[in-house]
Amino acid sequence: MAKEVRVGVAGLTHGHVWGLIEAWKKVPGAHLVALADETPLLEKAMADFDKSYTDWKEMLANEQLDALLVTSNNRESSEITIAALEKGIPCLVEKAMAADAADADRMLAAQKASGKTLMINWPLAWNPWLYELKKQLDASAIGHPFHMRFKIGHGGPKEIGCDEYFVGWLHDEKLNGGGAIADFGSYGAVISRYLFGMPESVYCVRGNYTKDYDVSDDHALIVLKYPKMSISLEGTWATISSESGPNPVVNGKTGTLAVYDGQLRVHLPGKAVEDVATPALAESNPAIYFMDCVNNNTAPDGIRNPEIAADACRILDAAIKSSRSHCAEAP
Repeated sequence: MAKEVRVGVAGLTHGHVWGLIEAWKKVPGAHLVALADETPLLEKAMADFDKSYTDWKEMLANEQLDALLVTSNNRESSEITIAALEKGIPCLVEKAMAADAADADRMLAAQKASGKTLMINWPLAWNPWLYELKKQLDASAIGHPFHMRFKIGHGGPKEIGCDEYFVGWLHDEKLNGGGAIADFGSYGAVISRYLFGMPESVYCVRGNYTKDYDVSDDHALIVLKYPKMSISLEGTWATISSESGPNPVVNGKTGTLAVYDGQLRVHLPGKAVEDVATPALAESNPAIYFMDCVNNNTAPDGIRNPEIAADACRILDAAIKSSRSHCAEAP
């Protein structure tokens, strides 16, 4: 019989929370003990939990938890995580790590002081192509990589039907860290950091180009400069329809690696385009993976690692600074 894992959830306003609660239900021994949220969303989730609170601080004070899922806005999630780690509770935080690098650094300090697991969950982390792409790059499958392009997003959280509580903080630059740049530019920033390390400088153009209501940006173009490489990232709340074609694409001196609808392919001169065999992940449930890290005392790998996620915050901070200064900025 699996050992009981007493699980709490702090926040329901991050729209990804519902899938993560379902993921926790599949963890052997998981017991959904307590839930905290101050919005009417609490009624929607209460049936799955023993107890509910309208204040996460009260929940942490009253409950003995073995793990905490943190799914509030980007600003409050940092505050919750720091408080939980200080109480010795491992934390699974839904992307992005924080609204800015200062909050991310405070989370890292709390994790190091506690010695407890901190994992940042990105939906992108469960795509096998990401790890095969890194493997191919590390093996110099296309020689020296000199450029990557990556675009991600949709027509906007309000436009695709996200609930008012999710939309409310996504549209608030203080709580989110930006607009589309924070929501989707964060994905590009974290995979760039994972695949290629930190850039030398960051340049960004962003704005509200299509919305008739106030948001800090609905589209952002971010350019990362490396010693012998460039990366172009787009995060959008302004793209209405899906775009065909590969994404991301990495161009190298001797070839190109590109992802087509989840399938990694390699383009080499004089050869037909070939699919790259991409093994399935050993574990695709984020809650099970997280508990494996907790039980084995191992750090989450790849973009799930908080050090890498914190560096993504530094890249975005530099991008936002650049969008205001109109100059390239160091991360």
